[in-house]
Amino acid sequence: MKPTAILFYAAGCFGSLLLWWFFSQSTDSSLHRFNPFDTWSALVSFISMPKFWQGLAESLQRLAVGIGIAAAIGIPVGIVIGYSSIVFELTYIPFQFVRMISPLSWTPVAIILLGIGSGPVYFLVSIAALWPIVMNTAAGVRAADRQWIEVAQCLGAGHLQTIWFVLIRSTLPHILVGLQLALGVAWIVLVPAEMLGVASGLGYMILDARDVNDYASVMALILVIGFLGICLDLPLKMLLRKISF
Repeated sequence: MKPTAILFYAAGCFGSLLLWWFFSQSTDSSLHRFNPFDTWSALVSFISMPKFWQGLAESLQRLAVGIGIAAAIGIPVGIVIGYSSIVFELTYIPFQFVRMISPLSWTPVAIILLGIGSGPVYFLVSIAALWPIVMNTAAGVRAADRQWIEVAQCLGAGHLQTIWFVLIRSTLPHILVGLQLALGVAWIVLVPAEMLGVASGLGYMILDARDVNDYASVMALILVIGFLGICLDLPLKMLLRKISF
Protein backbone atom coordinates (compact mmCIF):
# COMPACT_ATOMS: atom_id res chain seq x y z
CA MET A 1 0.00 0.00 0.00
CA LYS A 2 1.32 3.42 -0.97
CA PRO A 3 2.24 5.84 1.85
CA THR A 4 -0.04 8.48 0.32
CA ALA A 5 -2.97 6.05 0.46
CA ILE A 6 -2.31 5.35 4.14
CA LEU A 7 -2.17 9.09 4.76
CA PHE A 8 -5.51 9.67 3.04
CA TYR A 9 -7.11 6.76 4.93
CA ALA A 10 -5.90 8.21 8.23
CA ALA A 11 -7.11 11.69 7.25
CA GLY A 12 -10.53 10.30 6.38
CA CYS A 13 -10.81 8.55 9.76
CA PHE A 14 -9.67 11.64 11.62
CA GLY A 15 -12.11 13.82 9.69
CA SER A 16 -14.97 11.46 10.48
CA LEU A 17 -14.12 11.55 14.20
CA LEU A 18 -13.92 15.33 14.07
CA LEU A 19 -17.36 15.59 12.46
CA TRP A 20 -18.76 13.19 15.03
CA TRP A 21 -17.39 15.31 17.88
CA PHE A 22 -18.65 18.52 16.23
CA PHE A 23 -22.22 17.26 15.88
CA SER A 24 -22.18 15.89 19.43
CA GLN A 25 -21.54 19.45 20.65
CA SER A 26 -24.78 20.66 19.09
CA THR A 27 -27.36 22.51 21.18
CA ASP A 28 -29.66 19.54 20.64
CA SER A 29 -29.44 17.68 23.96
CA SER A 30 -30.16 14.31 22.35
CA LEU A 31 -26.92 14.46 20.34
CA HIS A 32 -24.84 14.95 23.51
CA ARG A 33 -25.73 11.39 24.51
CA PHE A 34 -23.67 10.05 21.64
CA ASN A 35 -20.46 12.01 22.11
CA PRO A 36 -17.24 10.15 21.21
CA PHE A 37 -15.63 10.40 24.67
CA ASP A 38 -18.46 8.57 26.46
CA THR A 39 -18.57 6.08 23.62
CA TRP A 40 -14.85 5.39 23.96
CA SER A 41 -15.24 4.82 27.71
CA ALA A 42 -18.06 2.36 27.08
CA LEU A 43 -16.00 0.61 24.42
CA VAL A 44 -13.05 0.18 26.79
CA SER A 45 -15.34 -1.18 29.50
CA PHE A 46 -16.68 -3.82 27.10
CA ILE A 47 -13.21 -5.32 26.74
CA SER A 48 -13.25 -6.53 30.34
CA MET A 49 -16.82 -7.90 30.15
CA PRO A 50 -17.18 -11.66 29.52
CA LYS A 51 -20.79 -11.05 28.50
CA PHE A 52 -19.62 -8.88 25.62
CA TRP A 53 -17.21 -11.51 24.28
CA GLN A 54 -19.82 -14.23 24.66
CA GLY A 55 -22.37 -12.16 22.73
CA LEU A 56 -19.80 -11.38 20.06
CA ALA A 57 -18.92 -15.06 19.67
CA GLU A 58 -22.57 -16.04 19.38
CA SER A 59 -23.21 -13.39 16.72
CA LEU A 60 -20.24 -14.62 14.68
CA GLN A 61 -21.38 -18.21 15.10
CA ARG A 62 -24.87 -17.35 13.82
CA LEU A 63 -23.35 -15.49 10.90
CA ALA A 64 -21.08 -18.43 10.00
CA VAL A 65 -23.90 -20.97 10.19
CA GLY A 66 -26.24 -18.79 8.14
CA ILE A 67 -23.70 -18.14 5.39
CA GLY A 68 -22.65 -21.79 5.44
CA ILE A 69 -26.24 -22.89 4.82
CA ALA A 70 -26.63 -20.28 2.08
CA ALA A 71 -23.39 -21.37 0.38
CA ALA A 72 -24.27 -25.08 0.61
CA ILE A 73 -27.56 -24.37 -1.18
CA GLY A 74 -26.65 -21.38 -3.32
CA ILE A 75 -23.49 -22.61 -5.05
CA PRO A 76 -24.99 -25.86 -6.44
CA VAL A 77 -28.23 -24.10 -7.40
CA GLY A 78 -26.27 -21.32 -9.13
CA ILE A 79 -24.18 -23.86 -11.06
CA VAL A 80 -27.27 -25.73 -12.27
CA ILE A 81 -29.02 -22.49 -13.27
CA GLY A 82 -25.97 -21.25 -15.15
CA TYR A 83 -25.27 -24.60 -16.81
CA SER A 84 -28.80 -25.35 -18.04
CA SER A 85 -30.67 -22.79 -20.13
CA ILE A 86 -33.92 -24.61 -19.48
CA VAL A 87 -33.52 -24.44 -15.70
CA PHE A 88 -32.47 -20.78 -15.99
CA GLU A 89 -35.65 -19.88 -17.88
CA LEU A 90 -37.87 -21.92 -15.55
CA THR A 91 -36.49 -20.33 -12.39
CA TYR A 92 -35.79 -16.77 -13.56
CA ILE A 93 -39.11 -15.11 -12.67
CA PRO A 94 -39.74 -17.02 -9.39
CA PHE A 95 -36.18 -16.38 -8.18
CA GLN A 96 -36.28 -12.70 -9.13
CA PHE A 97 -39.60 -12.36 -7.33
CA VAL A 98 -38.39 -13.96 -4.10
CA ARG A 99 -35.02 -12.18 -4.28
CA MET A 100 -36.71 -8.78 -4.15
CA ILE A 101 -38.50 -9.57 -0.85
CA SER A 102 -36.74 -8.05 2.16
CA PRO A 103 -35.15 -10.81 4.26
CA LEU A 104 -36.65 -9.30 7.43
CA SER A 105 -40.13 -9.68 5.90
CA TRP A 106 -39.74 -13.40 6.55
CA THR A 107 -39.48 -12.85 10.32
CA PRO A 108 -43.08 -13.92 11.17
CA VAL A 109 -42.72 -17.01 8.97
CA ALA A 110 -39.38 -17.89 10.59
CA ILE A 111 -40.79 -17.54 14.10
CA ILE A 112 -43.91 -19.59 13.27
CA LEU A 113 -41.85 -22.38 11.71
CA LEU A 114 -38.80 -22.38 13.99
CA GLY A 115 -40.01 -20.82 17.25
CA ILE A 116 -38.04 -18.47 19.45
CA GLY A 117 -34.24 -18.66 19.63
CA SER A 118 -31.37 -18.92 17.18
CA GLY A 119 -33.38 -20.87 14.57
CA PRO A 120 -35.13 -17.83 13.07
CA VAL A 121 -31.82 -15.92 13.05
CA TYR A 122 -30.17 -18.71 11.03
CA PHE A 123 -33.13 -18.64 8.64
CA LEU A 124 -33.07 -14.88 8.11
CA VAL A 125 -29.30 -14.73 7.67
CA SER A 126 -29.38 -17.66 5.25
CA ILE A 127 -32.14 -16.23 3.08
CA ALA A 128 -30.37 -12.86 3.00
CA ALA A 129 -27.07 -14.46 1.93
CA LEU A 130 -28.58 -16.95 -0.51
CA TRP A 131 -29.40 -14.74 -3.48
CA PRO A 132 -26.05 -13.00 -3.98
CA ILE A 133 -24.40 -16.42 -4.00
CA VAL A 134 -26.93 -17.95 -6.42
CA MET A 135 -26.90 -15.02 -8.85
CA ASN A 136 -23.14 -14.53 -8.94
CA THR A 137 -22.44 -18.25 -9.29
CA ALA A 138 -24.95 -18.54 -12.14
CA ALA A 139 -23.47 -15.46 -13.84
CA GLY A 140 -19.98 -16.96 -13.54
CA VAL A 141 -21.05 -20.25 -15.09
CA ARG A 142 -22.83 -18.51 -17.96
CA ALA A 143 -19.77 -16.33 -18.57
CA ALA A 144 -17.39 -19.31 -18.70
CA ASP A 145 -15.58 -19.86 -21.98
CA ARG A 146 -17.66 -22.41 -23.91
CA GLN A 147 -14.55 -23.64 -25.73
CA TRP A 148 -13.26 -25.04 -22.45
CA ILE A 149 -16.51 -26.95 -21.99
CA GLU A 150 -16.37 -28.27 -25.56
CA VAL A 151 -12.75 -29.37 -25.14
CA ALA A 152 -13.59 -31.19 -21.89
CA GLN A 153 -16.53 -32.95 -23.55
CA CYS A 154 -14.42 -33.89 -26.57
CA LEU A 155 -11.96 -35.51 -24.16
CA GLY A 156 -14.78 -37.63 -22.75
CA ALA A 157 -15.78 -35.62 -19.69
CA GLY A 158 -19.34 -36.08 -18.51
CA HIS A 159 -21.58 -33.36 -17.10
CA LEU A 160 -20.35 -33.76 -13.51
CA GLN A 161 -16.70 -33.85 -14.56
CA THR A 162 -17.18 -30.76 -16.72
CA ILE A 163 -18.82 -28.91 -13.84
CA TRP A 164 -16.13 -29.92 -11.33
CA PHE A 165 -12.96 -29.55 -13.41
CA VAL A 166 -13.97 -26.66 -15.67
CA LEU A 167 -16.91 -24.63 -14.45
CA ILE A 168 -16.25 -24.47 -10.72
CA ARG A 169 -12.62 -23.49 -11.19
CA SER A 170 -13.36 -20.85 -13.81
CA THR A 171 -16.29 -19.54 -11.76
CA LEU A 172 -14.38 -19.27 -8.47
CA PRO A 173 -13.89 -15.46 -8.69
CA HIS A 174 -17.64 -15.02 -9.24
CA ILE A 175 -18.38 -17.32 -6.31
CA LEU A 176 -16.08 -15.29 -4.07
CA VAL A 177 -17.77 -12.05 -5.15
CA GLY A 178 -21.10 -13.65 -4.29
CA LEU A 179 -19.80 -14.67 -0.88
CA GLN A 180 -18.45 -11.17 -0.29
CA LEU A 181 -21.81 -9.59 -1.15
CA ALA A 182 -23.62 -12.23 0.89
CA LEU A 183 -21.43 -11.51 3.90
CA GLY A 184 -22.29 -7.80 3.76
CA VAL A 185 -26.03 -8.40 3.45
CA ALA A 186 -26.03 -11.13 6.12
CA TRP A 187 -24.10 -8.95 8.57
CA ILE A 188 -26.67 -6.18 8.10
CA VAL A 189 -29.59 -8.57 8.63
CA LEU A 190 -28.00 -10.35 11.60
CA VAL A 191 -28.21 -7.41 14.02
CA PRO A 192 -31.96 -6.68 13.67
CA ALA A 193 -32.64 -10.43 13.59
CA GLU A 194 -30.97 -10.73 17.01
CA MET A 195 -33.39 -8.14 18.38
CA LEU A 196 -36.25 -10.59 17.88
CA GLY A 197 -36.55 -13.38 20.40
CA VAL A 198 -32.93 -14.10 21.36
CA ALA A 199 -31.18 -13.22 24.61
CA SER A 200 -27.62 -12.88 23.33
CA GLY A 201 -25.61 -11.39 20.51
CA LEU A 202 -24.73 -7.88 19.40
CA GLY A 203 -28.27 -7.04 18.31
CA TYR A 204 -29.68 -8.08 21.66
CA MET A 205 -26.99 -6.09 23.48
CA ILE A 206 -27.93 -2.93 21.56
CA LEU A 207 -31.57 -3.41 22.42
CA ASP A 208 -30.70 -4.07 26.06
CA ALA A 209 -28.53 -0.93 26.28
CA ARG A 210 -31.28 1.17 24.71
CA ASP A 211 -33.85 -0.10 27.22
CA VAL A 212 -31.73 1.23 30.11
CA ASN A 213 -30.91 4.49 28.27
CA ASP A 214 -27.21 3.61 28.03
CA TYR A 215 -26.61 5.55 24.83
CA ALA A 216 -22.82 5.42 25.05
CA SER A 217 -22.98 1.61 25.00
CA VAL A 218 -25.38 1.71 22.06
CA MET A 219 -22.92 3.81 20.07
CA ALA A 220 -19.97 1.67 21.17
CA LEU A 221 -21.73 -1.48 19.95
CA ILE A 222 -22.51 0.20 16.63
CA LEU A 223 -18.80 0.94 16.22
CA VAL A 224 -17.95 -2.69 17.05
CA ILE A 225 -20.39 -3.87 14.38
CA GLY A 226 -18.83 -1.59 11.76
CA PHE A 227 -15.28 -2.59 12.68
CA LEU A 228 -16.10 -6.30 12.60
CA GLY A 229 -17.78 -5.87 9.22
CA ILE A 230 -14.54 -4.49 7.80
CA CYS A 231 -12.50 -7.28 9.40
CA LEU A 232 -14.80 -9.96 7.98
CA ASP A 233 -14.82 -8.46 4.49
CA LEU A 234 -11.06 -7.93 4.20
CA PRO A 235 -9.92 -11.60 3.90
CA LEU A 236 -12.40 -12.29 1.10
CA LYS A 237 -11.36 -9.11 -0.69
CA MET A 238 -7.67 -10.08 -0.47
CA LEU A 239 -8.38 -13.65 -1.63
CA LEU A 240 -10.44 -12.36 -4.56
CA ARG A 241 -7.67 -9.98 -5.58
CA LYS A 242 -5.12 -12.81 -5.44
CA ILE A 243 -7.25 -15.18 -7.53
CA SER A 244 -8.34 -12.55 -10.06
CA PHE A 245 -4.82 -11.38 -10.77
